[in-house]
Amino acid sequence: MSSNESIISLEGVSFNYNQHPVLQDINLSILPGQFIGIIGPNGSGKTTLLKLISGILSPKQGKIKIFNEDIDTISRKKIAKMISLVPQDSFISYNYKVKEVVFMGRIPFINQWRGETALDYQISREAMEKTDSLCYAEKGIHQISGGEAQRVYIARALAQSPKILMLDEFTSHLDLSYKYEIVKILQDSLKEKVQCIISVFHDLNLASYCSDQLILLNEGIIEEIGTPQEVINEYNLKKVYRAKNHIVQHPELAIPQVIM
Repeated sequence: MSSNESIISLEGVSFNYNQHPVLQDINLSILPGQFIGIIGPNGSGKTTLLKLISGILSPKQGKIKIFNEDIDTISRKKIAKMISLVPQDSFISYNYKVKEVVFMGRIPFINQWRGETALDYQISREAMEKTDSLCYAEKGIHQISGGEAQRVYIARALAQSPKILMLDEFTSHLDLSYKYEIVKILQDSLKEKVQCIISVFHDLNLASYCSDQLILLNEGIIEEIGTPQEVINEYNLKKVYRAKNHIVQHPELAIPQVIM
């Protein structure tokens, strides 16, 4: 696939919850190698947009294509081999061991006749090593902290060997040091097998730090798409967030940072 050919495209996509418009006329094209941040105030449709792209929800209008295929024609198993999603609040009712939770990422690839392979276990272990979660592989998922569990869920997503990795507020339970460690892991994954990452952010400074492109949502429409320098400015923040903030440049990086 050409680096100029989009791997995700949305054309005129709209979505309603119980007749209430949530997203309206969304047009979007995402290229390989991009880290895309989705920002906007609560209720602007950020999580809904993730769910539409991942096939969890179906649009009321418009078309969504993944690798030039209409998403509504792709089987759930094939989607699971291409896309992994880390929700904002993951919960597993049974107290599985951490290593078992991570191994769940391999389920789409396991043949019912052949069963698990040594490669499946190797990929699962490598995902735990990358996310620094191997040290509690034998613990139950309910016996570890929220931040530790979040790293496990990210490990499970990486074990899925996705072409498209999607995350909803993936740093919400992480300590400051682990936030940037996980960001580095995600950025490195773009240099390996993952072809694009799409993440919802509430933290605008982290979004600016991570993202090649930002999608700014406002009341269900795309207010602006562009680089962090193009999107994060005092005009947009006042219009969308209805708050007066000041923008400064990061002291080492050429990216905008928001201060109160």
